[in-house]
Amino acid sequence: MGQIRDQLQNLTAADIIPSQLSSAGGKVFVSSNAIRAQHDLQAVVQFWRDVHAPTYGLPIPSTGKSVTAQDTEAVFKVVIAPEANETLYLNAMSVTNGDPLNNADIEVKIGDALFAKLTLAGNATTVLIGSGDLAASSVYITAGQSLSFNQNGAGANQVVLAVSYSKSVQG
Repeated sequence: MGQIRDQLQNLTAADIIPSQLSSAGGKVFVSSNAIRAQHDLQAVVQFWRDVHAPTYGLPIPSTGKSVTAQDTEAVFKVVIAPEANETLYLNAMSVTNGDPLNNADIEVKIGDALFAKLTLAGNATTVLIGSGDLAASSVYITAGQSLSFNQNGAGANQVVLAVSYSKSVQG
């Protein structure tokens, strides 16, 4: 194991994969003779982490999704709910009232807290997260903080909440 750096010397940090670290590192023994080799392996793993592992709060690549939900009843409809030990990064959200005749009174909640409350005219869309007059910046939600919404006034299935999100690195 003392030659771990020699085994990986022809690779860049971007080229190294975890199985190569495991193969080059071999077995790890807890003895005073292995301290130097353990420090070498620790330094190489940290070097790899600096290149490959995202830091807290950043989106995890290839986890982005977009979902839409229609309000069908006079109760709050859950749009997304993170699972245990999961953090979601909401980076865009909009609501559309497709009813051409009626305004919609809309409430959006994160957990039990009111995130947005507005009246939206018929055949209109407003941005809740992103760029717009009412828009907030991106939001993180974790297990126990589902995103839900409700509307009154517009016809059934006429109001749609759209959300774009990704999973986020946790600390």
